[in-house]
Amino acid sequence: MAKKPSPAAGSGDGPAARGHTSLEKAIRDQYASLPESERRIADQILEFPGEVAAYSATELAALSNGSKAAVTRLIQRLGFASYEDARRAARDAQTWGSPVYLMFKEPVGQGFSARIQSHVEQDARNIALTMQSLNPDTVRAIVDAICNARRVFCIGWRNSHFLAGYFQWQIVQVRGDVRLLPTPGATLAEEVAAMTKDDVLVSVGMRRRVPQTEMVMNEARALGTRVLYVTDMAAPPVESATWTIPCAVRGTDPFDRYGSALSLLHFLSVAVVEKLAERGREHLQSIERVHDALDELS
Repeated sequence: MAKKPSPAAGSGDGPAARGHTSLEKAIRDQYASLPESERRIADQILEFPGEVAAYSATELAALSNGSKAAVTRLIQRLGFASYEDARRAARDAQTWGSPVYLMFKEPVGQGFSARIQSHVEQDARNIALTMQSLNPDTVRAIVDAICNARRVFCIGWRNSHFLAGYFQWQIVQVRGDVRLLPTPGATLAEEVAAMTKDDVLVSVGMRRRVPQTEMVMNEARALGTRVLYVTDMAAPPVESATWTIPCAVRGTDPFDRYGSALSLLHFLSVAVVEKLAERGREHLQSIERVHDALDELS
């Protein structure tokens, strides 16, 4: 029998992170022993597990040519107290960001033009939600900290790594000592242990975060380092973050949309350039002189 979901299901970064029973894993564990009537329903769930979050037990039964009673028996066999508990597990997986739970049978648009329009509108909506939620005082404090810090560390894993890298690459052009972590082939302890109250850590942690995201922020904050946490709107709060900026990343597609995060990081980068003013221009000009001397760019 599969384990029942933990009472804490739905909190934290995802099912696995909190001992939550994954719906499709529970099915796979029991699949060989399922009777035919329940196996048809299980096949329907395995194909598009995210649809469980949207359908009632009656609708799921109709989709799989089964009965509501068979749905109930299956759900109980999987270790869930009720169908609503199974739906909650699917919703939690969607919040966590699992692509398999974000896939549905029907595409958003039926024609190419409709799909393009939907794509543009979703990114525009996410950017607007993210940027309009910014607090001017918070942005000013972040920009001042980045401009005046001895060093700036940018960190992220998985998809968050390229976002952290984008931000590092923008501001390193106007100020020195901006580092991207984790460095390939290196461990983090050496870099984190050397952080001080004069440094700033920019941590990008979009959903499906690795445990190190919060762990590094906690360690940095314990050393007095100020921490900017750029994350998604479903992320739980991290007390060690000095500032947190949530980004709207969801749409109707299986994959999250990071246009809003890039827009935010671009906005902060431009604000840093403007704040550094002549000092930033001098740093950029020195880089350009070396580019010319090394003949690096065409």
